[in-house]
Amino acid sequence: MSMRRTVAVSAAAAAFAALTVLAVPASAEASVIRICGVKSNGVLWCDNNAPTSVRNYPHTTDSWQVDTLRTTYSWFNCWTEGSLHAGGNHTWYKTTGDDNGASGFVPASAVHTPSSFDAYPSAHGLRRC
Repeated sequence: MSMRRTVAVSAAAAAFAALTVLAVPASAEASVIRICGVKSNGVLWCDNNAPTSVRNYPHTTDSWQVDTLRTTYSWFNCWTEGSLHAGGNHTWYKTTGDDNGASGFVPASAVHTPSSFDAYPSAHGLRRC
């Protein structure tokens, strides 16, 4: 093989390697596994739907939206029972919204907890409001 051909093949291999490196996620966050659970401080951290309405009371119809959760991994400091929601239960979690810093409730259907957790969150270490 000629020297010119060897250099051309080497350049092509280097270009391919550069493209391969660019395919790796630029952010370490892309490879972080987020755990849904109650931490040692008694606060639930979990993935959630976003945007999600934060309501002043744990009811879908008899309450107002006071804020919005825009993050997809949020904290919830307690739970209570409220009106039936799309998740098929009455569990609501209290948190603080991202727009105004107002606290309120989101239905368990918006939080990615398993139904066994939603059945009685206190059994998993989350206090009742």
